Amino acid sequence: MATYNYDGRDGAYGNKDYGSSDAEKTPYEYQQPHGPSSPITDAGKLSDPNDRQPSLHRGLSARQVSMIAIGGAIGTGLIIGTGTALENAGPASILISYSFVGLIVYVVMAALGEMATWLPAAGGFVPYATRYGKILGGVDPALGFAVGYTYWFKYLITTPNQLTAAALVIQYWCPPERVNPGVFIAIFLVAIIVFNYLGIRFFGELEFWLSSIKVLTIVGLIILMIILAAGGGPNHEATGFRYWHKPGAFAEYIVDGSLGKFLAVWSTMVTAVFAFLGTELIGVTVGEAQNPRRNVPRAIRLTFWRIVIFYICSVFLLGLNVAYNDPLLTGATKKSNSAAASPFVVAIQIAGIKTLPGFLNGCILIFVFSAANSDLYIASRTIHGLALKGQAPGFLATTDKRGVPFYGLGLSALVCCIAFLNVSTSSKLVFGYFVNLVSIFGLLSWITILVSHICFIRARKAQGVPKSELRYQSPFGIWGSGIALFFCCLIALTKNFSVFVHSDTYGNFDYKNFITGYLGIPLYLIMIAGWKLIKHIIDADEQEWLAREAAEKASGKGPNSIYRHTLGYLF
Repeated sequence: MATYNYDGRDGAYGNKDYGSSDAEKTPYEYQQPHGPSSPITDAGKLSDPNDRQPSLHRGLSARQVSMIAIGGAIGTGLIIGTGTALENAGPASILISYSFVGLIVYVVMAALGEMATWLPAAGGFVPYATRYGKILGGVDPALGFAVGYTYWFKYLITTPNQLTAAALVIQYWCPPERVNPGVFIAIFLVAIIVFNYLGIRFFGELEFWLSSIKVLTIVGLIILMIILAAGGGPNHEATGFRYWHKPGAFAEYIVDGSLGKFLAVWSTMVTAVFAFLGTELIGVTVGEAQNPRRNVPRAIRLTFWRIVIFYICSVFLLGLNVAYNDPLLTGATKKSNSAAASPFVVAIQIAGIKTLPGFLNGCILIFVFSAANSDLYIASRTIHGLALKGQAPGFLATTDKRGVPFYGLGLSALVCCIAFLNVSTSSKLVFGYFVNLVSIFGLLSWITILVSHICFIRARKAQGVPKSELRYQSPFGIWGSGIALFFCCLIALTKNFSVFVHSDTYGNFDYKNFITGYLGIPLYLIMIAGWKLIKHIIDADEQEWLAREAAEKASGKGPNSIYRHTLGYLF
């Protein structure tokens, strides 16, 4: 088998201009051959046997990786967020938008899978942006730096958001007048910190069973929706495609006519993006998965069926059971993150079933707890990966004997305390603006994965690496990633178009939501430019001092040895 030089220090694109140094921490996988028969770190062993302290452990089994990949795609965005999309756009609109975004997600996951099986490195997909971004013409590690921190920021926001959602779900049984929501936020926060600190084996097993419950819940809801649409509910009313005819398949959004229907479809693209966020979790587990070149492709191939079954089937059947102008749906979209806010509960209520909402509320509580648990995991591993590449303080790369980056975990958990902002009514609005940043951070992550994949293919071709050396190849190739990249950028730029529509609160321009909706883009670009500027200044200073030191040695001038061995010990 041919072996190719991709060690980041020499080779066709890994020369010294890349910015690596001999002191830079490089994951073990970076030095391995990467073909189908390449060696793999043994299951349960260190991801880097050459350096025990900063190494993760490969403790995720094949079943855990597959189930975590499935569970990561199922969250409150699907079971609750689809209600607002259905109300604003109609059943056909959400079917189109979820199918379209689902196809983009599959392209993103296939691109990530191709890179992850070639180079199963710690740090999620950030190392690929750092490594291959320079093919664009000078972007180099700055791209990895920018996406790494935006991705970390994303999960620093979503984790407390999920904790808050869990406290709101508890209010279904325990109103805030009896127990302050901050108590439940504290309980759930401590719980996820403990579960993450116990190590990857415990985390993987816990997430396996939580994800199993999520899958069974969604499958149960799909079967229930089929039964209700066929007239199997207590009211024995078969709805079929009734609501697609009256009130209609498409709602009108902002304006009337065909343009209003098109805007309705496009407005639900953002809802669909938010629902699909988290599917890239499989890329973060690569550094701790047993035999990633076998298990990751298996999980990626299942992505297509997950999207079709869990998302497209769910929104299609939901449109058969609930009309977009139903008063119950309108009331549900104004509720909190409890079962009362779910459009599936609206369908159950319409059918006359009285006992399921409480059960579904318990399932939603598991959804949000699992999401908070995995979000904190992603945050800690992302900052750990940045530290490995010298893009965060080095101590954050340190792990304990279980392979847990405890400093990164502690820092991420500390920031998650902003969840307590929701205890105060006046602070909820501020926290709501933070949450508005999540979708743009997620889109920027997908954009970076696609850019990295395009650059990866160009690098592979430049080095003459044949396709037969790939363990997994994206079925869409460079053109598929390019088209998906275009639409991701388009959605990112137009996702908050409604801020330009007149409202009673903000007039003709909703500047607050405009800022929070698009702030991620300039922040991303500033971090790219800032990293390049800082590295350029540091590198220039270092070269100047090295040249001066070499000149002093050549002239026979060296440091004052008398001072160094006397006062130098004191000062």
